[in-house]
Amino acid sequence: MTAKLNSLYWCDVNQKERFMQIRKLALGWGIWLVAALFYALDYFQHTAPSVLLKPIALSLNVEVNQIVSIMAIYFPVYAISQIPAGLLLDRFGARWVLSLSCLLMSLGLLLFIADHTILFMWLGRILVAVGSAFAFLGALKVASDVLPKSVFPVAVGLTNTIGVLGGIFGQILLTYLIQALTWQGAIWLIGYVGIIFSFVIYLCVRPRQFIEKANYSRKFSKSHLYVLKSKYLWFIAIYAGIMVGTVVNAFSELYDVVFLEYTYSLDAPTAAAISSMIFAGIAVGGPIHGIISRFTGKKAWMVIANIATIIIFSMIVLTPGLMSLGMLYVFYFFLGFFVSSMLLAFAVVDDFFPPQVHGTVLAIVNMTIGLAAAIFQHLVDYVGSWINGGDIKVIHNPNVFAYAFLVLVIPLFFSAILLWFSGGKKVSKPA
Repeated sequence: MTAKLNSLYWCDVNQKERFMQIRKLALGWGIWLVAALFYALDYFQHTAPSVLLKPIALSLNVEVNQIVSIMAIYFPVYAISQIPAGLLLDRFGARWVLSLSCLLMSLGLLLFIADHTILFMWLGRILVAVGSAFAFLGALKVASDVLPKSVFPVAVGLTNTIGVLGGIFGQILLTYLIQALTWQGAIWLIGYVGIIFSFVIYLCVRPRQFIEKANYSRKFSKSHLYVLKSKYLWFIAIYAGIMVGTVVNAFSELYDVVFLEYTYSLDAPTAAAISSMIFAGIAVGGPIHGIISRFTGKKAWMVIANIATIIIFSMIVLTPGLMSLGMLYVFYFFLGFFVSSMLLAFAVVDDFFPPQVHGTVLAIVNMTIGLAAAIFQHLVDYVGSWINGGDIKVIHNPNVFAYAFLVLVIPLFFSAILLWFSGGKKVSKPA
């Protein structure tokens, strides 16, 4: 009888433990989702200029180039703000920092339309960029704090997917809002939604202590200086920057439609449809890489995906005679799929460094990606124009793409070397 009672007791204890584990996991995912939705809002306004440029220029009776120059201030400010954002997240935690950064981004949107002068629009765009700098980092910091280590790579991929979906559907929504409310009314509405969401973040985003008894110092320490000297961190960051900067920023976002039109003799709509498959692959690939890496190991899968990226990209740009139209759709999708494996870089550095500096190391990786985007876009533009003898969008040299895109293929091989030799002793405690 006693043995039976003991068995029932331990069965009840095990059920309670399982229930608490499920509760903690569900609560963690819920907290992360709120932070990830902030990144979706950020990605939405990040891609909004493509919809807003023409309506704003027509409304204010100015050249589109003037509006472009105002919008372009976003990227350098965003990149510069990354490390301060990471330090603040480490010092004060995600709850206050994300709610205030969402509020700042929203106030920037309202300032953008408060007075239709270049100065106010410029200042508003700067505030938007500073606030946005915290969104992706904050979502990853929250995931690192409240989710088990084993699911962090999946959370990174899902965060990126939610952001991409926010950009895609946000542009559609913004187009309808502009038609219904004018561009000023659309931005007013988005700004006020952002202000409301900043309070939602404060109410819902909680620290790890809210889920379980866990405590660690948030004071700045020597570890924050140490990470800046870590060769391992910079190897991983530069690898990620090369992967995104070459394939996504310099190729897909800049010249792949022109490349497809000229090299494969496609019309503009077909070329644009094929180009969009890269982003479909990125959206699908992010969380899948996190799942696969749990079985293969993060670095092993990153190496495999890096090699696959190099092979597929090289075949697209250097052997056009071997590609049919159907193959292009498939190859572009898998190019996006495999290049999104660089998101595992965030999971790798999250594993390597202690929680006290997670915001900082994630910021360094994200900053390097942003800087690499600018470098490779300018590099391929300069080399392409030099080989072509003029703007690459008007082809003078039939070999321009074969030669110009070599400046993208070669760095990809370098990224493979960096990834292969990256490694080091895990930093388990802050200095």
